[in-house]
Amino acid sequence: MKERFKQAIVYYFDKPYDFVIDLIGAHPTPDQEQVLKAIPQALRDRKPIAIKSGHGVGKTACESWIILWFMFTRPNCKIPCTAPTQHQLYDILWAELSKWHQRCQVKDMFEWTATHFRNKEMPEDWFAVARSSTKPENMQGFHSEHLLFIIEEASGVASNIMEVV
Repeated sequence: MKERFKQAIVYYFDKPYDFVIDLIGAHPTPDQEQVLKAIPQALRDRKPIAIKSGHGVGKTACESWIILWFMFTRPNCKIPCTAPTQHQLYDILWAELSKWHQRCQVKDMFEWTATHFRNKEMPEDWFAVARSSTKPENMQGFHSEHLLFIIEEASGVASNIMEVV
């Protein structure tokens, strides 16, 4: 890994808000800023963050930014992503991830496909994956020092799936 990327990883490790501004070029709303700034502490404390709000306020954009930030700052991470329906997972979350990936200054490090978002150099060990929430076993078996679950519209995901997560 090039030295400037290593320095950037260290700098942005606990600064998802700065990552979004500097490397994605997005302009978070105050609510998105609050979420982005809360993520590092939540990860240290191993506590979930839930975003409760109406439609069209930018939750999915924020989730996509968090995926990009986590992928960039946590080598060999794994990010299982799910949603109550295939439509919400692929047409909303995964499409939003593709949009922001294309705008990200470090996009060449990663490859987006219909089901995976991977580090190009280590695709089997460093990835985000879209998994349906129809069976609990779809969310099992993920192990990594850096593990993050993204659950789009979590209120619609069955409790037996949430127990696995």
